[in-house]
Amino acid sequence: MGFEFMYGAYSVAWVVIFGYMVILGKRHTKLKKEIEYLKQLEK
Repeated sequence: MGFEFMYGAYSVAWVVIFGYMVILGKRHTKLKKEIEYLKQLEK
């Protein structure tokens, strides 16, 4: 009985971690684009 709860908790944790990494990746991409845009304005 305890194993099912443990597997469920680990699954939820991994889904949350994966989702957070996806969000961070999107933010990183957006920031890179914004930096490139600002570099173009500087020239």
